[in-house]
This record gives sequence, structure tokens and C-alpha cells, in this order.
Amino acid sequence: MTRPRRHVADQVVALTRRTVEGRFFTRPDANINAVAAYEFARSASRSGVVVHGAVVMSNHVHIVLTDPQARRSDFMRDAMAGFTRARNNFFGRTGSLWDTNRSYCDTVLLDREVFEIQLLYVLLNPVKAGLVRRAKDWPGFKIMPSDWEKPMLVERPAAYYGDDQPEAFEFIPRRPPGYDAMTLEEVVAHFEKRLREAENEIHRQMKKQRRRFLGVKGVLATDPLSCAKEKRRRREAAPRYAAYHPALLDQAIVRERAFRSAYAQVRERWVQGKKRCVFPNGTLWLRRNAPVKCREHDPWEAGLAANYVPHSSDSATGVDALAG
Repeated sequence: MTRPRRHVADQVVALTRRTVEGRFFTRPDANINAVAAYEFARSASRSGVVVHGAVVMSNHVHIVLTDPQARRSDFMRDAMAGFTRARNNFFGRTGSLWDTNRSYCDTVLLDREVFEIQLLYVLLNPVKAGLVRRAKDWPGFKIMPSDWEKPMLVERPAAYYGDDQPEAFEFIPRRPPGYDAMTLEEVVAHFEKRLREAENEIHRQMKKQRRRFLGVKGVLATDPLSCAKEKRRRREAAPRYAAYHPALLDQAIVRERAFRSAYAQVRERWVQGKKRCVFPNGTLWLRRNAPVKCREHDPWEAGLAANYVPHSSDSATGVDALAG
């Protein structure tokens, strides 16, 4: 039995999906930008997820969102399948658009500090990769702090989609949780300041290493059927949880282990045909594909702790593994 995914309502998560062989199938162009906007809007409408940030790179996508109904698996299934169908039609190819050796990466963000680290990592992807000087210059689809709370009317792309699909969706990227004491303008300014500071540091490092940015023209000139010349370094699996404060990470790991143990025991009884099996909260596949009962949501479940007050001994934990 493979390790089950565990999705709990109201978790804040970072999701990543990579293309097959690292090919540049999602390289920026008018088609992929329109497809990404439509698929994200349609899939968010269906699943109820709340998107805070996203960047569609040339060979992978990053999304940071809140999952109120524990349905992000549905969001990723629908959006990624839509990407595949539309992009295959565009290229005249068949087969999977995404890496079939591994599924999407799913990391639950447990506190505000690690949320900021991850969101900045996502938005800075094109800059760190040496593609554009500023995150706002990336010609691909993206959702940035300046987009928060602004309704987007996303129309159905002219290519591929038939009249049986909705003509348009209203899609509203939302400000992240945990900033209730700040106005929207203050929250946006906070993230934009951190973004500029990080960009400037990358510029200093690039200059020190005598590296140059490829630039928008260079990005758009890249062959979408090609892949990076250098083989991508094999990375370890993304962590299930990430936190800046160790206490939160420890609590989440304890709950994850308890879930796996309970799930294995109940599943064994269920396979044997025994009745009155109640699966632990967070059960995903069986809850969606079989008539099983699950326990109610635990109000103390690990999630993004906006009001968590750290101890002086707390330090960053599980952060480095996020960059992937």
C-alpha cells in the first residue's frame, strides 16, 4: 500500500507539478497563459480552493492556496488534466504533459513565517533561474500580491475549448490568512517590499557570479519541445509539512504518524469486509471513491497558525526542503 495522502479542511499548502522529462511544454505564450488562467479559475470554482499565489514556469507550475474543503486533489486533477488536453492539442501531441514518475508535490504550511518564505520562493522562481530581473517581468501566467482581492473575468480560450464549456469565470485571488490586523494595502506593500529586497539580493549574487539574465525575448524564443541541457539534480521528496517554529512541525508529524497507523488498521478491517469502519479525518482516496465514513474535523488539527506566539528558542525548521 502506498503512503496515503492526508488532506484536512482549511490547510494552507504549496503545490508543485513538473512536466515530463522537464520539457518546456508550459513555456510562456498566449496559448498557455490563457489556458492556465481558465483552468485555474474553473478548477478553483469547482473545488472551492482559494489561490494566493501562482507561477507557471516553462517546465513546472507552483501554486500556494488555502483548501477550505480538503479538495485540492480535485483542483490539481482537473487543472492539470485541462493543461494536458489543451496543450497537447496545441502541440499536436499525445501522452502525459506531466511527469508520470511522481505525482504533484503537496506541502502543508504551518505558520505565517514559512508561508512568506514559500510564497516569495514561488514568485521569485523566474528571477532565481536567471530568466528575468523582476518577478513582475515574467511573461508567463502568475498571481502576485498586487492581484489580491481583484476580480478577474477569465474568458474561455478561443483554441481547443468547445461551446459546452462555460464562457467565463470570475476568479478572485485572495490575500493570505493571518494578516487580519493589516489592511489589504499594508499586506500587499509588505510582500512587495520583501520581494524587492529578495530580487536585489539575487541581482548582487548574479553580478558576483558574472551571470546575466536571459530576458523576456530569450524566454519566448525557447523551443517548448526542448528541455534543459543540464540534467536536473535529483531531489528528495518534498516534505509533507513545513514550519518556521519547531513545535508546530513536531505536532504535525505526530498527527501524521497517528493518522497512518489508524488508517492502516481501519483499512485492513474494511478490506476484510467488516462493518462500522470509520476512517480517520484526512482520508482522501477512499472518501472520494468508496462509500466510507470518516471522523469529523479536529479543531486542533495542524494548520497555518496565524496567532502562534513562538518561544525564544524556536528557529526555522523544514524550510530548506521547500525549494524544489
